[in-house]
This record gives sequence, structure tokens and C-alpha cells, in this order.
Amino acid sequence: MLTELAPGRWNARVLVRDSSGRRREIARVSPRQVDARGRPVPDRHGRRATDAVLAAAAAIRVDLGGELSESMTVKQLWEVHLERLVAQDRTQGTLDRYSFFAKRLDTAFGGRRLFEVTTSVIEEFLTELGHAHGPSGMRSGRGVLSGMFRYAVRKGALTVNPVREAEIARNIQPKGRTGGARDITVDELRVILAAVRTSQLPCPRKLTTAERKRANPLKPNIPPTVASYCESADLADVIALFAATGLRRSQLLGLLWSDIDLDARTLRSTGKVVRIRGKGLVRVVKDQDPKNRAGTTALPDFAVQMLSRRKIVLTKRRQSESADPEAAGFDAVFPSTVWTLRDPQNVAHEWQRVREALGLPVDISPHSFRHVVTTILDDAGLSARITADVLGHADPAMTQRHYMARGRTHQAAADALDRAVQGVEE
Repeated sequence: MLTELAPGRWNARVLVRDSSGRRREIARVSPRQVDARGRPVPDRHGRRATDAVLAAAAAIRVDLGGELSESMTVKQLWEVHLERLVAQDRTQGTLDRYSFFAKRLDTAFGGRRLFEVTTSVIEEFLTELGHAHGPSGMRSGRGVLSGMFRYAVRKGALTVNPVREAEIARNIQPKGRTGGARDITVDELRVILAAVRTSQLPCPRKLTTAERKRANPLKPNIPPTVASYCESADLADVIALFAATGLRRSQLLGLLWSDIDLDARTLRSTGKVVRIRGKGLVRVVKDQDPKNRAGTTALPDFAVQMLSRRKIVLTKRRQSESADPEAAGFDAVFPSTVWTLRDPQNVAHEWQRVREALGLPVDISPHSFRHVVTTILDDAGLSARITADVLGHADPAMTQRHYMARGRTHQAAADALDRAVQGVEE
């Protein structure tokens, strides 16, 4: 309640519950403010008095016995939420991604109290995020905020999650390549698998930004062919196993020969390769990892033949070369040239070079091979549950929603309609 005591001077009152549950009245008079010449500035509409009383009320407003309070700031909520994520043993990549958006929301409204954060504030922040980082950044930011405020609701600090009703702007223009990995057709897959072993197209390296801006560009060397580059970069076998299993880069590069049973023709991913700040590349073995779920995958014939040849070649090479002492005992299926862990990011860059040489669209990434595996299994009539088991998804609905190709032409549907209309028995 606002009461004008004198022109430009107000008294603001508010009722608030303290930690005992009793209602208390808090009152504040407009704080004194002067201009650059030292003259008093009137509080014309009582805004300063209102801000002062709300700040005083926020200092004593607490939730009823929870560990969070609606009077805590958004920044404080994030710090508590981050401790929770660390305690849940989330990967460093997840923590880094969350922290990236946390810094931006801290700048936008990190000093606001939780009860001051409305859905309109969330929408304004997400729109600004979308203009800066594109639709995918906006969606990721919404996920971070939703998790934070959902946690606050669970702990009793809030009764409503303001992110839940927030709408994402639809007119945000993409920044660079967005929208995720594109589906690969079966015909494209056959072309790629053949090209990485036989293509004689030139495969020049990608120029750095500095090299592209040089006034006098360097004289280009004769580039290798796609086939020779894939052989030197040890990429052809990687692509083949992508197509055979749909594994993620981190999983595939974390495979050990002990994970593969060539006699039983099966594979079991027990660890994945991740980069941890301050440690470098690490092979992580973690129970209940959503990005590396336990399970055994049956291998197709072409993958078994490739792995059998590869094991012989690597055994001979290891015997003729001196491996890094730190890599002793680490028997990776896809090691680096010095027998250490191979960087998933480097594999992505190697694929980009091959992709450009073959003239493939920029949105065909290593993750696209997970999509084509799903499409092949779907076309074979296998259930979404089976496909989810192959990809390591906990929920088959995730497989159907994000991995099964949509909008394709289905001749089988036309044939079924034709048989029904013409009365032809199967």
C-alpha cells in the first residue's frame, strides 16, 4: 500500500510472513536521492519507496522449512542447482553447457528474487538468447531454466514454474548450421561407404580463418584423394562401424577389443571418451550413463569382417611400433597414431574434410549415421523398442520422435491401397 506523505515523498507498506508463520507489516519511506548538484530528487510515483519495502520484505521472506527460499536470487538458485548437478555426477560437457547459459541469465536477471521472475521475463530472455545463438541455443537455454525452476518448485520455494508457460519465438533466424544432423538415405550410405575406400576425388584440407584472409594465399599442395586421406586418417573403418551400430563418436572411440566378441558377433560399449577440463581426454566408465547405456549389440557381417581384418593389422602394427607408455594396457579398437585415446572432435573435423570433398550437405554429421541405422531398422519392420535397444535409448518414444525419418515416400502404402481397392488377395 502506498501513501503520499508529501509531494515526492511516499510511505510504502506490505504484509509478509516471517519464519514463524506470522504476518508482519513492513514499512519504508522513500529513500533520499540527490542529483549531480546535490539537490533532492522527488520520488514522484513512489517507486523508490516500493523498491525499498520489497527489498526489506525479501530479506525475511522464507519458505516453510525448505532449503530454498523465494527471496533468494536467480544466481543463488543456479549455484545450488549446479551443486546438485555435480552431486549427480553429470558429465563435464553437460556442466559446461549449463554454465554457458547460466552466465547469460546471470547478466540478464540474475539479481532478481525468485518471486520477481515472471513468464514474460523468461520469454524476453529466451528471445534475446535466440537472436544471439539461434533457435537451438534458445531451446537449450529454456531447458536449463526449466530444470532450475522445476527444482525450486520441488523444494517449496515457488508454487509455479514460470518457465513452463513460456513460449519460444518462432521467427528467430538460425545461426549457421542448426537443426541437428540430417538423415542419410540408404543410397547415400552406400555411396559414402564406397567412397571412403575407393574415391579418387581430391580431398584438400580445410583452410583456417587466417589462411582464408591472407592477401597472398599460399600455393596449394596437391591434395590426397578421399580414399588415401581416409586410409591415412584411419577414418574408413570408423565410418563403417558408425553405419553398423549407430554408436556415438564418444562411444565408438571408447571401444576396447575386450568389448567385442567376434565369435558371438556382438559388441558391448563399456566406456566413452570425453574431454575433461584440466585432464584432457579420459575414458569414462559410468553406471546408468544416459549417453552410454549398458547393452549388447549384434554386429552385421560387414562389421565383423572389418573388425577381424582390423584386429590383425593393429596387432602387427603394435608389435612393430613402440607405444606410448601411458597407453600400455589400453587396447582401443580405434587408437590414435601413438596408441592413446583418439579425440572425438578430431574425428568430426576429419569427417568434415571428407564431406566437403564428396560434395555432401553440411548437415550430414557423424550423428547422421545413428539416424540412418534407425531408418533401416524401421523399414525392416522392426519395432521401436528393438531400435531403441540398438541405439541405447531408454524410451522408444525418443527414438520415434527424433530419429525415425519422416516425410518419405512409402511405396508399400500405395501397394496396400491398390490391393485393397482392386480386391487382390495377398
